[in-house]
Amino acid sequence: VVLGRITRVVRPIHAMVDIMAVVPDDQPNITSRTGLQQNEDNKLVLIPLREPFLGTLRQNDIRPNSSLEIEICDCLRPGDVILARIHAIGGSGGGGGNSDAFVLTTAEAELGVIQAISEVSGCEMMPISWKEMECPVSGVREGRKVAKPRGIKNV
Repeated sequence: VVLGRITRVVRPIHAMVDIMAVVPDDQPNITSRTGLQQNEDNKLVLIPLREPFLGTLRQNDIRPNSSLEIEICDCLRPGDVILARIHAIGGSGGGGGNSDAFVLTTAEAELGVIQAISEVSGCEMMPISWKEMECPVSGVREGRKVAKPRGIKNV
């Protein structure tokens, strides 16, 4: 799993991502809000990269069982921080992505947006469902593909 920041949304086919860190899968302690792993000192466990790697997130790799009916701008926006899995290395075929970029997927419940800033107030938003985040200051809701916090079981 990688941690990245959305740098550009190219409607309607893909989004560009700067991959900033790797999140190890074998850490036992996790937070419920972001789903990111923490060590015993309650500090985030990440393996930072010396420089960002380029990733691309295609429209059909955003949600599980998604097709072309979803709009990327309803799922992610530039500046969002996401958890994603590397789906393929290089080339997104004819999809308009960079041929040197890692192809990413957020098509798992635990993957998606973990941090977003409200376009209205500039404040960090809180997840309220799997597809929406809300600004605690303005109350404005914005669509996102929200990552389900790790360690929470389906009910």
